[in-house]
Amino acid sequence: MKRFLSQIPDVRNELFGFSIISVILFHFCEDVCSAKLGGAAETAATVYNSVIGSNGVEIFLFLSGMGLFYSLSSDSNIRSFYRKRLLRILPVYLLLGSVGWLVLDILIRQKGILSFLYDFSTLSFWTEGVRTVWYISFILIMYLLFPLIYRLIAIPSKRLAGAAVTALLTVWIAVCMSLSFLVPDVYNNIEIALWRAVPFVIGAWYGRSFRRGESVAAQSVILCALGAVFVAVYHAAGYDPGFLWGVFRLRFANLFYPYVVLFAATAVLVLCGGSRFLRSVGAASLELYLSHVIIRVIMKELGLPTCYPLNYLLCTALSVALSYAVHRLIKCLQKKKKN
Repeated sequence: MKRFLSQIPDVRNELFGFSIISVILFHFCEDVCSAKLGGAAETAATVYNSVIGSNGVEIFLFLSGMGLFYSLSSDSNIRSFYRKRLLRILPVYLLLGSVGWLVLDILIRQKGILSFLYDFSTLSFWTEGVRTVWYISFILIMYLLFPLIYRLIAIPSKRLAGAAVTALLTVWIAVCMSLSFLVPDVYNNIEIALWRAVPFVIGAWYGRSFRRGESVAAQSVILCALGAVFVAVYHAAGYDPGFLWGVFRLRFANLFYPYVVLFAATAVLVLCGGSRFLRSVGAASLELYLSHVIIRVIMKELGLPTCYPLNYLLCTALSVALSYAVHRLIKCLQKKKKN
């Protein structure tokens, strides 16, 4: 296990590819279950949601946190750090987000320019819970806060750093729980982002361990064991999140269970010598994710339910083509600017 864990950074792009593919599959299974189609399709979708579910998002954020720690530990210039992060995410969103919201708000819904600006700015997520591009809002905030998170995690003493991170996560979980009780309407709008800060910070903590050659085997065993326990509790509760106060993201296990999948995927990739396909998907994972969620919403608005396999295959094909085009375009523009 120690061997596989130590090689997570070496297969990071492949894991990004794995995570985004699992998210795309989850969205299809989610659509199938929501449509209540019945039969083998719904049974398979239910099994996938129970075993994997949306854990690809948690894995994606774990890897993002880990990568940010590597980046800031290599170059402590905060200005340079922010510049690199913004140049990675803003051009992609400016291209895909502007076109996506233009089609949705102006052409299809015919709501006008103010609705377009409201959605494009992502303000609609925080005020009304419009989740189409919630990830953009979330990750920009994480970028902004990361230098502060880094200072805690980079404390020279591993014991003190561990205590600081544990305190940070404990406070954050308490905040999320408090919001769910005190302002449930606000909480319900944004809970999809609130709980995702946990795997992001844990990923940064692992980044420290990998960067400094510290052992992570023991803490990984603990995380996997907790995952197994909480998954068992969740299932025993009859798939009822309310069993645990109704405050956790979909199910309590989502705070820990993704790491079971992450470590298993790493082991497979290491044993198989990696995957060129997953690496190429991972390199354009942000473009693919945004293309996918936007096209999925557009197809639903046009009366093309993505719960049907052919429609979802079309959605996926369009997402892959668009993400590849945007990825290549941005790389060409950045190369020209550099030259």
